[in-house]
Amino acid sequence: MDCNEIDEDHPSIIKQKGLESLILLVIGASSRPISLLHLQKETFLLWNYRPYMKEFLNFISHYRGPFSSEVEKVVLYPFYLDGCWSYEPPLKNDYLSGGYVKLTPKGAEKYRDLLQKAQKNENLILLLTGIQAVRELYDKLSLEELLLLIYDTYPEYKLRSSVSESIFHKRKLLAQEIYKKGFIDEERMESLILGNSDD
Repeated sequence: MDCNEIDEDHPSIIKQKGLESLILLVIGASSRPISLLHLQKETFLLWNYRPYMKEFLNFISHYRGPFSSEVEKVVLYPFYLDGCWSYEPPLKNDYLSGGYVKLTPKGAEKYRDLLQKAQKNENLILLLTGIQAVRELYDKLSLEELLLLIYDTYPEYKLRSSVSESIFHKRKLLAQEIYKKGFIDEERMESLILGNSDD
C-alpha cells in the first residue's frame, strides 16, 4: 500500500466516520441550532442508553457536567463531514452554552443521505428514534434547566463542575420552570427542589 493511501477499514478511520455521522444525526434532527452544551449532554444521554456507543465515546466529569473530548473535537475539527455544520463560538458573557452548532445546506443533504441508508438497519432506526426523542425533549430546556436535570440524575458528573453550585442555588425556580414546560410531573419537581443532601 502506498504511504499516501488511506486504509478506509482501519479502526480509527471507521471510528472517526462513525462519530462524525452520529454528530450529524444529532445536529440534523432539528432545524434549530444546538448549543454545544446541549449537544454534549444529549449525546451523553444517548451514550447511556446505547451500550455499543461506549466503544467509541467516553464521557468524564468536567466543568459543566458530562463531557466528551471526542464530541468536541468532531464538532470543531470534522474531517470527513467538513462543511456539514457551522460552529459559532459563545459570546463573551456566555459561560454555559459552549457556542452553537447549526447544519449547513451541505450538511442537510448529507443528513438526508444518512437517513435513507439508516432505514435499512434496525439498530440505526432505533438510534434515530432515540436521537429524535432526545432532541425534541431536551432542546426545550434552558442551559441551566438541562444541567439541573443532569446533575440530579447523574450526581457523579457534578464533582468537577464549576457551575453546579450556582445551578443548585436556583434549583427551586429551575425545577418549577421544567415542570411548567410539562417535562416532569409534580413529584419529580418536588424531588428536584429537595435535591440530594450533598448538593
